[in-house]
Amino acid sequence: MIVKTAIDLAHNLGLVACAEGIETAATLAVLRELGCDLVQGYHIARPMAAAQAEEWLRRG
Repeated sequence: MIVKTAIDLAHNLGLVACAEGIETAATLAVLRELGCDLVQGYHIARPMAAAQAEEWLRRG
């Protein structure tokens, strides 16, 4: 309920909701259902140097 409220608040203020620390597919699925706009965390990608990040983004 708290996460849904935070996402709704961001949207009502005209902001984008970004969740951090996403480590599992299950967490990502719940956030998608709740309408979260962006996510970041180990489930998406591990920390990397800028050059690696550019290549990672190119690969899609």
